Amino acid sequence: MTACPHCHQPLPSDAPAGLCPACLVRQGLRTTSPARHGAFEPPAVEELDALFPQLTVHNLIGRGGMGAVYRATQSGLGRDVALKVLPLDATSDPSFAERFIREAQSLARLSHPQIVTIFDFGETKDHYYLIMEFVDGVNLRQLMESGCDAAEALAIVPQICDALAYAHAQGIVHRDIKPENILIGRDGVVKIADFGLAKLLDAGDRDFSLTGHRDVLGTVSYMAPEQVERPLEVDHRADIFSLGVVFYELLTGELPLGRFDPPSKRVTLDVNLDEVVLRALEKEPLRRYQSAQEMRTKILTASSARPSDADPVAPSAMSQSQPSTSATHAPPRTRISWAAVFGFLMIPLPFLLFVPVQMDVGSGPDVSVSAAPSMILTMVLPVVCLIAPTLLGCWSISSIRREPRRLYGMGLALFDAMLYPLLIADGVIFAVLDDTPLMTEFLGLILFVINVIVFFKVYAALRIKAE
Repeated sequence: MTACPHCHQPLPSDAPAGLCPACLVRQGLRTTSPARHGAFEPPAVEELDALFPQLTVHNLIGRGGMGAVYRATQSGLGRDVALKVLPLDATSDPSFAERFIREAQSLARLSHPQIVTIFDFGETKDHYYLIMEFVDGVNLRQLMESGCDAAEALAIVPQICDALAYAHAQGIVHRDIKPENILIGRDGVVKIADFGLAKLLDAGDRDFSLTGHRDVLGTVSYMAPEQVERPLEVDHRADIFSLGVVFYELLTGELPLGRFDPPSKRVTLDVNLDEVVLRALEKEPLRRYQSAQEMRTKILTASSARPSDADPVAPSAMSQSQPSTSATHAPPRTRISWAAVFGFLMIPLPFLLFVPVQMDVGSGPDVSVSAAPSMILTMVLPVVCLIAPTLLGCWSISSIRREPRRLYGMGLALFDAMLYPLLIADGVIFAVLDDTPLMTEFLGLILFVINVIVFFKVYAALRIKAE
């Protein structure tokens, strides 16, 4: 029996394409969206030179189902540009011209440092074309294949969030966010390319997207569930899901297919980033981040980075000269949690207030009516002070876990939260076992040891999650 060339597992005799079923599915998922009208043959460079006299076309630099991209130079300006030529059979639709003009106009008005700029568009002979900014660098897929660490991922993704937030504010959804459409220039600036599948959200009931009214847009591995199940209801949150897939793949080197582990289970990573990635990958749009800007803020907070302008990141060559994001931006632990301190100071108050209550009760029933409110207040305060340390302790634990590099005092917060609940539990156990002669003598010591063990077990678990 032969072996699969990818995973080296035994290969059934009837295996299609010489691959095992698992690798065949994986290969299918990783491919880009196929051209809907058959194979697209890019025009020759010589043919384009004749069609575009204002350009000097150098070479083909990319091709896909939505067209071919060439590197060219605008002769008059001496500026390098990217020329995108759309497939001939895609343009044969009589309504394509209207959709193309609307789409190109919407793209041309996008002006953002992280979005590839459209300089010109139009039709020449049988070709519709876009003349775009040329990015001298690599796409994110190439960067990932050469090696990309978490620090680079944390510098790249916030820049993508910035670009998407801007485009979404203009009413434009990309619909095909994937590593091949994310470019990194030699200067380290990240840019999103190929908004050609975008759709104007304010287009009303009609769909003026480049692919027509009912097409499912995107690449399968990176598509949000609603792009397949409800394509007419897709909005900007589909881009957030796709970016979540890209983020997961950047951090782990794998796609989040089926039942997948959080990123920190696959690689050494701050567990605070798990929540960011998993929320972006929620199946229901309402459970995801509702804006790309919100996702950016959460990434910077989770990675303890300062909110700032997009930090450029160059391909792997820059990783040696650029310090890691966490080392550059992580602020020191500056202060103890004041809520934990206040909770600790309130622990003795119930005992201090309990003494006057006992004295008032012991003085007998001859208490004047005017003293009744004071009596009630004196009885309520010990109860409030009994509950307050527990609540302040729980709040402190939550705050320290959210900001582990800005706050400390987890042990004190846990002491506040657990002291009175443990004392109450011990009192109940004493009341139940009070008549047991064998247990009475050692019960106090046994409960103390159990309490200490429980405290340190919980403390250790919380410290692991907070770091």
